[in-house]
Amino acid sequence: MFRLLPVMGVLWTMVNGPLTAAPPFAAVAHRSNPVTNLRLTDLKAFFSGSAKRWPHGTRIVLVERDAAGDASRFLFERVLNTTPRDYQRHLASIEFKGDEPITLKILNSDAAACKFVFNVPGAIAVVEAGSLKLPECGQVQTLRIEGKLPSDEGYRLR
Repeated sequence: MFRLLPVMGVLWTMVNGPLTAAPPFAAVAHRSNPVTNLRLTDLKAFFSGSAKRWPHGTRIVLVERDAAGDASRFLFERVLNTTPRDYQRHLASIEFKGDEPITLKILNSDAAACKFVFNVPGAIAVVEAGSLKLPECGQVQTLRIEGKLPSDEGYRLR
């Protein structure tokens, strides 16, 4: 049995690629936003639609990547604990109940997400931390999650 483990590992790598740690992600917001630090529960409240305004009163605009992207998968699986389909149902049910609807923009790249956040003061997006080096992402602020940035040990968006 134990002789098969290395063979199984090689086969896995051939089919699925090498096993690597998931990249860290980052929450970004407009530079004028006075909020610089969020708890993970705040991020969940924003993206689940239970919080629709920033603490200073500005309406939240959610920016998401397409459902097949790593950032969206991370958001659904690790932050919201849901599937894309159930998430869409949840957002639709908020509006159906007559609650204030969620403002959601779905974009196809981290660069597009950062560019949108740069132009919309209430926007928030979750992007791959490596994308923060992109020129488009240099114009937005990276929010601390529970006091930590993506480069800090113990950062929660991994």
